[in-house]
Amino acid sequence: MYQIFPDSFATEKGSIVKMAKSIETGYGMISANRLGGTIQGISENIEYIRELGINCIYLNPVFMANSYHKYDTADYFMVDACMGTLEELKEMVAICHRNHIRVILDGVFNHCGPDFFAFRDVLTYGSKSRYYDWFYDMPEPVCYMDPPDYAAFAYVKEMPKLNTSNPQLEKYLIDVGTYWIREADIDGWRLDVANEVNHDFWRHFKTAVKAVKPQFFLIGEIWEDAGVWLLGDQFDSTMNYRFSYLCKDFFATRTMTVSEFDAQMHKMIMRYPEQVSLVQMNFLDTHDVPRFLSYCVGDRRRLRLAYFYLFMGYGVPSVFYGDEYYIEGETENAYRSPMPWGSEDNCYDILREYAQIRREHSAIRNGTYRTVLCQDEKGLYLFLRENEQEKILIALNNSDEEQEISDKAWRIPPMQGDIRIL
Repeated sequence: MYQIFPDSFATEKGSIVKMAKSIETGYGMISANRLGGTIQGISENIEYIRELGINCIYLNPVFMANSYHKYDTADYFMVDACMGTLEELKEMVAICHRNHIRVILDGVFNHCGPDFFAFRDVLTYGSKSRYYDWFYDMPEPVCYMDPPDYAAFAYVKEMPKLNTSNPQLEKYLIDVGTYWIREADIDGWRLDVANEVNHDFWRHFKTAVKAVKPQFFLIGEIWEDAGVWLLGDQFDSTMNYRFSYLCKDFFATRTMTVSEFDAQMHKMIMRYPEQVSLVQMNFLDTHDVPRFLSYCVGDRRRLRLAYFYLFMGYGVPSVFYGDEYYIEGETENAYRSPMPWGSEDNCYDILREYAQIRREHSAIRNGTYRTVLCQDEKGLYLFLRENEQEKILIALNNSDEEQEISDKAWRIPPMQGDIRIL
């Protein structure tokens, strides 16, 4: 998977304008961006994504909104004016499909933006609005101010919280979920702040979208353990923040030993059924956290080793745009920096090699995960990925020194067939 923050990615092939603009869209609504990335820019760089070895992209929100990040949705049925048009979105998905790449969009159903028609109606008519119960814990009268006197995501007045237990709102948002499958042929939703939406809504949402497209993929944004959401009735996968925390401690800051990392990884894998753990969305960084390279204090070797483990490990590897260009950043504007197209200072070919290895070996994609060796003092970690077709031995040296491994230091349990070593 390749995660794209659209405003930061591209305006055309191999380029982004890095220029802010705003567009008045009618009814007093303003659409704004920060760096100028567009849907057309994504389309013109699909070859770059495909050559990296990607077969799925996840896009942060592309629907009509006020802010550059688009998490304050104004119209769920319209592509944002700064991002492009409906036809451009449909063409982008079609290009991806021709290149065997699936497309996952970001669904923001926990809250909306200040220009969402229902919220504007509530601001005008208060409790007399037919949409008053579409919002959670709404006072009377409603005052649009800082801090808000109504429930809002992160206490931000521009993001009033939706009451997804309301039957009319539930129907509206489910219609949104199925509309974009029918209209643009998308392949999945990543669902924002999923843990703050009621479970019955997600059950009904999943039933509806799977009825339209049975292989449709649902990823919930859950920062903690997500067992209750992964029982088969709500999501197929969740964003695996636990994976990123462990990689930070082991590869970036080296505050965790090999044995501790191994134990915690096994605990992480075993917390869900096998078929669920195999499709967890694993990543080192996203649009919501500092770049992994910043945690590494700029040590690119640690970043590359962590990415090697990401591709060889258990779950679905996700690359955040620009990590292949060594983007750093600890603040929002920094870790959402513009894509540094054209820079020769990159690890694109290295990540492409990792993706190719994973693509060529089914045991890495769906095999079991077995520890072979943990040597804390040397930083050596060996583990085995195995299925009925093959066995792959993965060896990592998480230290600054070259290490030798004696065949007496580790032993593979008796098995049939050859073992390939990476």
